[in-house]
Amino acid sequence: MMRKSFIGIAVFLISISSVFGQQRPVTLWHGLERDMHYRPQGEEFVLVSGKKRFNRALYGSNTGFRVEAGDLPEFALYLPGMGGNLKLGIIKGNASKWITDAAQITARYKPGSMLYDIKDPLLGNAIMHLSVLALTEGEGLVIRASFSGAAPAVELFAAYGGATGRKFSRDGDIGADPESSFDLSPFYCSGNIYTLKKNRFKLNFGTAKVAGELAGVFPSGMKLKLSNAEKQTAPLVLHSSVPGAMPLVCGRMAVHPGKSYYMLVRTSQGKAAPGYSKLKGLFDRSERARVALTQRVVIDTPDPYINTLGGALAIAADAIWEDPSFLHGAVAWRMRLPAWRGPYVADPLGWHDRARTHFSSYARSQVTAPERGPVVPDTALHLARQLEKMGTSVFSSGYISRNPNDNTKPHHYDMNLVYIDQLLNHFQWTGDVSYMKEMWPVLKRHLDWEKRNFDMDGDGLYDAYCAIWASDALQYSGGGVTHSSAYNYRANLLASKIAPMVGENPLPYRQEADKILKAINSKLWLADRGWYAEYKDLLGEKLVHPSAGLWTIYHAIDSKVPDAFQAYQATRYVDTKIPRIPVKAKGLEEDDLYTLPTTTWQPYTWSVNNVALAEVLHTSLAYWQAGRTEDAFRLWKSSLVESMYLSSSPGGFEQLSFYDAQRGSFIATSATRSG
Repeated sequence: MMRKSFIGIAVFLISISSVFGQQRPVTLWHGLERDMHYRPQGEEFVLVSGKKRFNRALYGSNTGFRVEAGDLPEFALYLPGMGGNLKLGIIKGNASKWITDAAQITARYKPGSMLYDIKDPLLGNAIMHLSVLALTEGEGLVIRASFSGAAPAVELFAAYGGATGRKFSRDGDIGADPESSFDLSPFYCSGNIYTLKKNRFKLNFGTAKVAGELAGVFPSGMKLKLSNAEKQTAPLVLHSSVPGAMPLVCGRMAVHPGKSYYMLVRTSQGKAAPGYSKLKGLFDRSERARVALTQRVVIDTPDPYINTLGGALAIAADAIWEDPSFLHGAVAWRMRLPAWRGPYVADPLGWHDRARTHFSSYARSQVTAPERGPVVPDTALHLARQLEKMGTSVFSSGYISRNPNDNTKPHHYDMNLVYIDQLLNHFQWTGDVSYMKEMWPVLKRHLDWEKRNFDMDGDGLYDAYCAIWASDALQYSGGGVTHSSAYNYRANLLASKIAPMVGENPLPYRQEADKILKAINSKLWLADRGWYAEYKDLLGEKLVHPSAGLWTIYHAIDSKVPDAFQAYQATRYVDTKIPRIPVKAKGLEEDDLYTLPTTTWQPYTWSVNNVALAEVLHTSLAYWQAGRTEDAFRLWKSSLVESMYLSSSPGGFEQLSFYDAQRGSFIATSATRSG
């Protein structure tokens, strides 16, 4: 049966989308006292007088392009590569200031857009309103500005520049690249060449290796000029400056209450910038597309902290789609991979077409020859991984390569396990027998590949080779592992149910599923303790390692390995053996929220001891599946409140939590959280 809808929300949250530490009664975590960052208000995340910039990405085009907005109304374009910065200011007589310095700024993240209400003595009793969107027709930033109330004679000022096309180390992700990466830096303006025509401009930038063209349209009546990017202390200072080797474009104009003013900066894509009269239509169509997207998931409960989730989730899930596949991340790690959790979002959000496109593209990435190959450990990596060479045992028939529609490239992950699990979920959602028939050879080759590579001794327990998100530093030296054995149990069990529908013999798959289940329960289930061991050694004394990671518990339960009582017992392991880290912040009403590290393993190393949103959400799903609904909800809500309201990005699905002992908050808008 298909997994139920509310649990389904937890499942795909785990995809759109990881440390141990003990809570000390007195000492603050990282020595910092936290504040509530944003608060819920209907479908919006609201903040008054925030301090961060470039901490909320806006997506629109299902490409690598995005707009960077934030608590403060200053905006940047990422192409990918730095696409320039747009700053706004206000002028009254001989006084001027950037709106980021205004006396009061209320910022609202309405999933997919940023809204601002700005108050300042220069505006008198008037309020400046901004609505910011990423275009859905092309790649660009579109802004609507308006003023309400009794406004004195004020002018709107706009300045733009600093496109280089150069990429940042982690593509500008929060916690990885500094906020200043997106500044309107004079250095970035060097070599920018502008062509001005009244209220429109064209910008050519870059070098022979990285060159590009952008176009901009400002309000009619705003005459543009070039100024010196080194003179940005105030709008009037900048406007009066003489351009030099570091130019930017700017302009000013009088504004009036009740009238809307539009601004656009976009990649030219070989086309001239649209006329100003077209901007309202571009804005309105982008807004309608945003609304339609956020309506895919609507949540209405008595809890305001949950009601914002639907739109935020839909935006994040859409951001990891770029035809023909889902991506590993929307910002950092924006790369194509067959699996991790991202593609799980497709079916619950109604994107069955996207799911099929993704699965079919990677079906064509499955290796079909040779049928088998030699086992060749990589000596350069001290035998820790297999040699990345096509034709070896791992990279033989059944292996699925990392890029869609290309089965010629080896890669150091076993994405097969999760890809096939997602494909089986898709079958359960759609019941499409014709597609099951089409994909049966893919499933069959995969199961054979898993068996000959990871259960070479035939005992029914499977080794795990870089097969899940946490696997970067996981290694089991050929041992029998709970999480990979659980995946293979479910895959074989469902294959036995699909086989008769597609005219195949179900018996071999049913027998393998039974064998795996018996092996897990007899060799990895610790009956005297009530949980699953992490793994069992292949060699020597064949020791069983009892200190399980969260993934051991939730994958076993998710794959329906345990009976009802075993599932309950396994979640009690999490209660009693994994430390709880309280989620605390000034202004946070609830005092019983908490999160979890993935293991208790020491010393710390990346990927095996983290506080990771997706891992905690998947654990909450295991609680639901074990029948512990109240405990599941508390852990689930704790994770979402910490990520969407306390972290840097409003409505964000962080990779690592503030409570991660080594890295702290790391947003990395990644598929692992949204799926």
